[in-house]
Amino acid sequence: MDTNESKLDSFDVRILQELQEQGDLTMAELAERVYRSNSQCSRRVKQLQEMGVIRRYAAVLDPEKLGLKLKAYVTVVLKQHSEEASAFHQLVRDLPEIMECSMVTGDGDYLLKTYTRDIPHFRELLGKLVSIELVGTLKSIIVVDDLKETSALPVYAQ
Repeated sequence: MDTNESKLDSFDVRILQELQEQGDLTMAELAERVYRSNSQCSRRVKQLQEMGVIRRYAAVLDPEKLGLKLKAYVTVVLKQHSEEASAFHQLVRDLPEIMECSMVTGDGDYLLKTYTRDIPHFRELLGKLVSIELVGTLKSIIVVDDLKETSALPVYAQ
């Protein structure tokens, strides 16, 4: 077991599941849902935050209602593998249309999850990516429909 892995009991699991479902619960609402007192919940949530299990709280926004109608994944292949990819890394961090960037194995070097308004906006994003000299090829996959989309991680007692 990873030394950074936290030991969770069934109480922690229930708290984490409820907070992933609705992060703006009051402590009283959380306590009612997990069948514990407010003080027990408060202590445990604070402990989970201190352990780094709970990193932060955020609102989950609806991309369509924000005019972001095109979701796509882009595989990026670099021309060469080097430590000089800092311009690419910085561009990825700076572009709000890129939601996730993961270094991957397989056919590409990086996999990007993107949201844009439409095809012209997506083309503009791709243009910004290929403007980095180290970027070799891009392959995109446009999402037609999402069968499942969640930010909730599976949580298990250990």
